[in-house]
Amino acid sequence: MKLNSSILFIAIHCLINGSSLENGDTLVIHPIDWTTPSPEGWNAQYKVDVNFPKSDGPWANIIMVHTLKCDSATNGDAFPCGEWDYIWNTLISIPSEPAPEIYSIGSFVTPYGKRLNLGGEKGWVWTYDITDYSPLLRGKREITVGNNQELLDLKFLFVKGDPSRDVLKIQNLYPYGKYKYDELSDDLVLKETTVDLIKEANGFKIKAVISGHGHEGPRNCCEWDSKTHTYYMNNWEIFRWNVWKDCGSNPLYPQGGTWPFDRAGWCPGTKVDEYDFELTPYVKSGESISLDYGIEPYSDNGEKNGFFYMTHQLFSYGPPNYDTDVELIDIISPTDKQKYGRLNPDLSNPRIIIKNKGKFDLRTLDIQYGLKKRKKTIHRWKGNLKFLEETIIELPKPHWNGLKKNRDFEVQLKRPNDTQDQNIRNNRLVTRIPIPMVFPNDFTLQLKTNDIDRARENSFTIIDSHGHVLYSDDNFSDSKDYNYDINLKNGDYQFLFKDLMEDGISLHWWNRNSPEKVGINGEIIFSDANGDTLHEFDPDFGQEIRFNFHIGPLP
Repeated sequence: MKLNSSILFIAIHCLINGSSLENGDTLVIHPIDWTTPSPEGWNAQYKVDVNFPKSDGPWANIIMVHTLKCDSATNGDAFPCGEWDYIWNTLISIPSEPAPEIYSIGSFVTPYGKRLNLGGEKGWVWTYDITDYSPLLRGKREITVGNNQELLDLKFLFVKGDPSRDVLKIQNLYPYGKYKYDELSDDLVLKETTVDLIKEANGFKIKAVISGHGHEGPRNCCEWDSKTHTYYMNNWEIFRWNVWKDCGSNPLYPQGGTWPFDRAGWCPGTKVDEYDFELTPYVKSGESISLDYGIEPYSDNGEKNGFFYMTHQLFSYGPPNYDTDVELIDIISPTDKQKYGRLNPDLSNPRIIIKNKGKFDLRTLDIQYGLKKRKKTIHRWKGNLKFLEETIIELPKPHWNGLKKNRDFEVQLKRPNDTQDQNIRNNRLVTRIPIPMVFPNDFTLQLKTNDIDRARENSFTIIDSHGHVLYSDDNFSDSKDYNYDINLKNGDYQFLFKDLMEDGISLHWWNRNSPEKVGINGEIIFSDANGDTLHEFDPDFGQEIRFNFHIGPLP
């Protein structure tokens, strides 16, 4: 049975969110669910045999879905979710001689879970696009994944169709492992290696997945210190990058511990960052090349004892399968997806992610969007996306009439480069619109600042749907109450409260061994004319509060 793109998306959406829908275009493999016993032993992992398809599809997309939830059935510690943040990888074992070869297909760090809800009974969902690993996902494979800190639900979604390019070969340049900083820097490990590029390939890519750990030296290397990493080919530098991740805008909050502070490639409760480097412009099929990894030298201050978890992989590809193919990767807003929770609800300008998966540069595109079964808005996009490049597009505000009865928002991509898309299966998505809170025209913003010289880090604005600043203030004093009388016309607005140090306005309870650094909790409250609370914000928000709300009746 062949399904149109909308049905295909709905199938995937339902499967990711815990419901089921059988169809002929999506194969679902579900090896671990909530009833699977939690692993025994400290930080132990699930280990299961998975029966993947025996054929290679072909598969347009392969999506790995991790859903975690807190439950007393876990036995890693005394809490329903693990108290601490732990790293784990999804590892697949491939039969080989003299020993099986292990590939990492996804790296993850658990959240601080002592005070965590983690999405309640439905859990929290993380997705991985593992399409490039399709040659490994055939037949019976042993999978190691997760740990005993949270309950895990694991699904693999195989979506029928041609990918952007076929994967011909996957190689571990350097296998997944734990590597000491000094051994990396002194080139005692991950040494130069020779690679014979296959003649049949038209393209090549290197993928690096790196996370820093440890608390060594004055900068607490290598969890809390950004380091420069480099690839060399034939002794020439070709790629250089820093491994560092902004944690203050983590969608999973509040957590316990020091969750808002930036780290080396990861945050508590996030996937480890992946770095993709297109090698194709630098090489020729069939040639032999040398590749080497390097890291900046360590200082003689103790930091050399820090360490990194990492894997480095080489992918070889066939030619592009389509001349013209644009994919709607995701809808950022409006949506009820957990990972975009900080940006939603939002009834202002929708934001989407598109990707050019065709051989030809993408220069023009028609985008049709709006409420399902309602009048649509058409936006003409112009730009220049090369093969496999993606971009975020902010669309003009659509018509919201009928929102009270219809909360399905759909986007469809049409006529890339004023021609027919050769692959229409990935052109359309539908999301569920979360409804913003509705407030009266007149209300009061109550602000109580915290202390230990942190109030000066804060500022706020209230803007309308056109971006006009209507109210704002900054340069606050410590431990002081502020009240702002707000009067707004009917419409959509955004309240933005920022903290420059990205640690919110909560007390630093984890500094309990240094009482002078703990401080007090601040407060941010919307209240009505009678002083009753309309909405109270959690002070442990990290970098900012981005709160969209509505005045007056919904359309």
